[in-house]
Amino acid sequence: MFNEIFDLSWWGQVIAGVAVFLIGIDNMGDGLKKIAGSKLKDLIDKFTSSSIKGILVGIVITVLIQSSSATTTLVIGLISAGIMTLKQGFRVIMGANIGTTITAFLIGLNLAPFAPFIMLVGVLLLLFMSKAKAKAAGQTLFGFGIIFFGLTLMEGSLKPIAALPEFSNLISGLSNNPFLGLIVGTLATAAIQSSSAFIGVLQAIYSTSVEVGVADFTLKTVIPLLIGSNLGTTITGILAALSGKPDAKRAATFHVIFNLIGAILFMIILVPYSNLMIYISEALNISAKMQIAYSHIIFNLITTIALFPLVKYIVILIEKMIPRKPGESIIVDLSSLNHNITDISPMTALEIARKETVTMGKYAVQSIENLIMYLDTKNKDHKELVFSIEETIDLYNEKLTNFLQQMEKVKLRDNDVKMYTVVLKAFRDIERISDHCENIAEFIRDCYEENQEFSNEAYKDIRKLLNLALTMTRESISIFEKNSKRDSEHILVLETEMDDIYKEARHSHSERVANNAENITSVSSIVFCDIITNIERIGDHCTNIIEDCEF
Repeated sequence: MFNEIFDLSWWGQVIAGVAVFLIGIDNMGDGLKKIAGSKLKDLIDKFTSSSIKGILVGIVITVLIQSSSATTTLVIGLISAGIMTLKQGFRVIMGANIGTTITAFLIGLNLAPFAPFIMLVGVLLLLFMSKAKAKAAGQTLFGFGIIFFGLTLMEGSLKPIAALPEFSNLISGLSNNPFLGLIVGTLATAAIQSSSAFIGVLQAIYSTSVEVGVADFTLKTVIPLLIGSNLGTTITGILAALSGKPDAKRAATFHVIFNLIGAILFMIILVPYSNLMIYISEALNISAKMQIAYSHIIFNLITTIALFPLVKYIVILIEKMIPRKPGESIIVDLSSLNHNITDISPMTALEIARKETVTMGKYAVQSIENLIMYLDTKNKDHKELVFSIEETIDLYNEKLTNFLQQMEKVKLRDNDVKMYTVVLKAFRDIERISDHCENIAEFIRDCYEENQEFSNEAYKDIRKLLNLALTMTRESISIFEKNSKRDSEHILVLETEMDDIYKEARHSHSERVANNAENITSVSSIVFCDIITNIERIGDHCTNIIEDCEF
């Protein structure tokens, strides 16, 4: 028996079983993601308004994509974009912990006899169907089938090793030292970065061990491994957040703290919980694989219920651990852009769109303010905020465009048509202002990263133009908000002044270059004209915003 373990064909079967199982999980998840498509983001966006909904969304999304780590990554992206608050995101992550247990439950159903037929249907759909959704369904079924095919390979190859005295001794060691099981579960899951995969392999090992009669391998040994897998699965979020934005780090930190508290709680009550699960398993005659599935589901359910009231305190703790810098976070609430309103009251919908456009414009003002601070201080936080505002304004542009497109389905009055046109043009001009701000930040960054300075004359010209751009943007948004052209003459005066300064700045720069007052090969000299051109265009967009006010 011992020699059989070192037989090449045995190792081939073990490796093939694990490989096929992992490929199955990956294919099933990919197929489900393709079926769900871009609706995943919208699902999270629309249904996280309450705590319970947030958790349910986390469960559904994780079941669909078969990865709590992927759900956490998606949540981090939404938080960073300002679509979701940290508190909402944390609730989705809590739901993801429950959703990830479904894979173990499916494995516990022991559908191995049907696996070849499921795989066949999947292959037929993949080969002979032309529609993308049908092919995605085929990939899902194929992945689901080969999960069980891989498990069958594993179980068949694990029987010899499960019968070895050395294996029994190893299990005895884990049984006598639950903290060792916790560590093994954590490290193994972290290594493969998938709790679903680790628990699936664990189900195969446990089922085979029960079959051959390994006495010490009970749920008391298994549950610490399950708890460890919950800790190990946080590694993906941690790795993703290492070079990410502060909110990415906060989301990853929440995942770690939440799972760590759950692990501590269940290690404290390990003995009574294990005894309870053993009693239930014996009373209901539950299979070995399903015992693990139920233990995992109940563990995550209890953890979520127990920590649910404490989320706001965990948020406070994380905010203290990773404090916010002034103006760092941009939280966007676009729930007011409800498409149903356009049918009920188009005028109300237009007014909502106008108010959201004003908010969008105020972000553009903040962007120019941060450009000035970045130019003056070289503090990278101001540059990052310009980029963050650009992402936020892009989001506004997308949502407002989709919202106003609904107007095409209803008949508008003449005044409403004019307001529609003005609002549409205004937020597009604001989006262009934000684009120019991002361009300018990138040009300034190029200089500072090369440890170069602008000449005194160049700096003064840039600073003067940015001050004018800030004033013009602030006043144009104010005029748009008041829907009055009363102060529009001042914008036109500032626009003329900006054009004059811009022309003089270009002329002065040409003279400095011609007289070798500046090194024409330096980055600061090369990007100077690009910077002032982008600023001048901001002024053009400001005049566009006020052009048709008083609708």
